[in-house]
Amino acid sequence: MWRILKYLAHQFYLKHRNGHGIHSPYLFEVVHRVIFNASGTRVPDPISDIHRKLRQDGTFLESGGPGAPSGVSLKGKQTVCSFARGASVSYKYGALLYRCSRWFKPQVILELGTGIGISTLYLASGSPGIPLHTIEGNRDRAQFSTGLFKRSGFPEVQLHVGEIEKGLAELTTRVGGRMLVFMDGNHRYEPTIRYLRWILKQAGEEAVVVMDDLYWSRGMYRAWKEVIAWPEVRMSIDLFHMGVLLLRRDLHKVDLKVNF
Repeated sequence: MWRILKYLAHQFYLKHRNGHGIHSPYLFEVVHRVIFNASGTRVPDPISDIHRKLRQDGTFLESGGPGAPSGVSLKGKQTVCSFARGASVSYKYGALLYRCSRWFKPQVILELGTGIGISTLYLASGSPGIPLHTIEGNRDRAQFSTGLFKRSGFPEVQLHVGEIEKGLAELTTRVGGRMLVFMDGNHRYEPTIRYLRWILKQAGEEAVVVMDDLYWSRGMYRAWKEVIAWPEVRMSIDLFHMGVLLLRRDLHKVDLKVNF
């Protein structure tokens, strides 16, 4: 019920569609071309094919792991297809991650929460050859994802197995500068805030952070509301299911709600 009410409120406060009425050229570019795909950018067919096959894969995986899961909470064993359908990005949001990666041209990509590797493939295919570090706490899913990356031809993906905070500590000297970050690993308030403070400390003059499941819980929503008020976050775009933070220092402060 809380999520339904928040969704209705989100619809009520919408102000922009396809970027119209946005005065900042940079923000217009993000909303018009990246979010609403005005250029007609297509996800590579092999990535879409892999995603479709994973949604039909009956392989069993252990479902446990640190952190709060996104989308669905499953106990014991689960199939790859159930995870792909219930806890991974959809085609629509996978394509958005691909466009973010392709448009931003990051120097490094960081993903918190690999899952079974679907979102990782979208990110990697948008910036092929760019170092991509992804952290996953569940060893069964990590093993499955490692095989997926090798079969799919993405040797640049480096998967780190273990808790996210330990993984971030190990990555301190390996990531930074012009980063693209996708957060989908622990949907609780306190760890989300800690991860974001670490990311902002590592980021250079320009970075983009995509957060998944903004309204998954009251804690996630609280974290989002707190973070968009930080002075380092120059622009935020609330898509309801995902949120985008733009950290470019020369931008003026803007917070948008967009119907995606």
